[in-house]
Amino acid sequence: MKKKIIFILSLLVLVSLLGACVKSEEASENKDPNTKLEEEAEEEVEISEEEKLALLQKERDELEKQRKEEMGEFYLPLPPLGEENDLKVVKAKSLYITGNVAGFKFQEEDIDYYADYIRAISGQSGKPVDSSKLEDVNKLEKVLGIAKASEINALVIDIKNDHGHVTWESDLEVVKEVGSNLEVRLTDYKTLFDYLDKNEIYKIARIVAFKDPLFAKAKPDHAILLKAGGVYLDNAGESWVNPFSEYVWKYVVSISKEAALRGFDEIQYDYVRFPDRAATYNPITEFPGRNNRKKDEGIEDFLAYAKKDLEAYNVHISADVFGIVTHSWDDIPDDIGQTWRKVANQVEYICPMIYPSHYGKGLYGFDVPDRHPYEVSRLAVMEAIERNAAQKDPAIIRPWFQGFSAPWVKGNIKYDAKAISDQMVAALELGVEEYIIWNASNNYDPLSFFYHDRIDKEKVKEGHDIMDRTPEDSLDLFLKAQRSLRYNQLYLLSPIGDREEDYDDFVEGMKKINPVLKSFKLESISKNDDDTYKALVNVSYVSDLGTYSNESAEFIILKENQVYKVKSPKIEWQEEVKSE
Repeated sequence: MKKKIIFILSLLVLVSLLGACVKSEEASENKDPNTKLEEEAEEEVEISEEEKLALLQKERDELEKQRKEEMGEFYLPLPPLGEENDLKVVKAKSLYITGNVAGFKFQEEDIDYYADYIRAISGQSGKPVDSSKLEDVNKLEKVLGIAKASEINALVIDIKNDHGHVTWESDLEVVKEVGSNLEVRLTDYKTLFDYLDKNEIYKIARIVAFKDPLFAKAKPDHAILLKAGGVYLDNAGESWVNPFSEYVWKYVVSISKEAALRGFDEIQYDYVRFPDRAATYNPITEFPGRNNRKKDEGIEDFLAYAKKDLEAYNVHISADVFGIVTHSWDDIPDDIGQTWRKVANQVEYICPMIYPSHYGKGLYGFDVPDRHPYEVSRLAVMEAIERNAAQKDPAIIRPWFQGFSAPWVKGNIKYDAKAISDQMVAALELGVEEYIIWNASNNYDPLSFFYHDRIDKEKVKEGHDIMDRTPEDSLDLFLKAQRSLRYNQLYLLSPIGDREEDYDDFVEGMKKINPVLKSFKLESISKNDDDTYKALVNVSYVSDLGTYSNESAEFIILKENQVYKVKSPKIEWQEEVKSE
């Protein structure tokens, strides 16, 4: 009985307390909002902006201490608080210069003189040509003069070249270990960068990734190794680092971070590949850390790593690929680690090296491709666009064009201003507005950049796509690919939303069914109100799931990313009835 009375009394006390709480909350809610805010403000401790910054800096200092311990010889700080890079977006029309030329002293009056000279010889100014001081203008001043007087608005500058040299004094411990900055050429980058920024010239750091004889010699465990022992040497007698090595990745990306910290707008990876002539070295070499990956998977993984590790540095990333990569598929037959989609899906800019002199006899139907700068560039850029059109969010195409003559090519032509600009004309007619000109000696003809009156704005005909195909052409190509099981062609010609996004998954799905078009005949094709096309086709298929025949199967042709794609009808397979 006593316990029961105590329990009742306890319950009454609890109810009383809850009632008091409710009244307190109601009183708080009914209180003047301004009074409430004043009371809350009194409870909060006010912190000045200076104190906030001091706290942030203290946190950053602690983070940097931790990063330094973790990163060791690859350590570089994050961008200082409040001094992060402004991420510029520029349609880059670029010239390449070596670290040596970038390190030349320059006078603005010489740059202005050369710019006036260009305006005169190009007819822009209508003034007489003054060539009296040309011999006094150095290569860097000429390049900067071209930028001042033409559409050139970007420079690609060597920071780590294909000999492994870092072209400026580096703060990286690992660079000092390797000895890769013993030949410093760019001694006063700040003066140059101040000029470039003042004149709104976009700065691209060329960083050679995996052709690095210096690093391979200093740290041979991270080179491409011979199975018999020792380091592999290429045809020129030079060693390469192992593109599967994460230690190498850290080295390359740490140099990239330093370039970003010092003011570059973009990091461009060149030689982001394995050596060529793979058939000769594959049987005799090994790549520690490969872990059964294909070479193009290794390159894809490196670029994904670089993208993630450079996020905090607010810098664009681009990658150079062989020109043939617009034409080949799945790194076959070259086996150098470059597959278009695997690079284009990891970087912001993809830069195929479309040098007509570097294409073999017969490619694109030309005995001497070097003699056809316009045609070769047009066809290569078209292929690049088609490959991009098969991806959801690929890199912007920014091709390298040939700015040099190739006397070693039998039947070559001189690459004068007309031949060089023919390449830009071809690209612009296809809507590709960015480019880089390569000349190893950094000698550029300023008249190469006055070509816009030669651009045919009506080059893409009405009713055709960017590949110069009609809807009927695309359908025919698609059906023939179904008949011969050309998976890559089917992947390119299928709407992105109608198939697996990843090509390997797409092929795997196709092989589960093995659909083969045995015969087809186009019955009719007509344009719909939404600018798509409907085609009725008499088709007959066989597959592992059965057969399908339809005298008027409906295919839809639509334009996606400037390319006509084909939407197949839904197929209901009929199981074959086996006779006993």
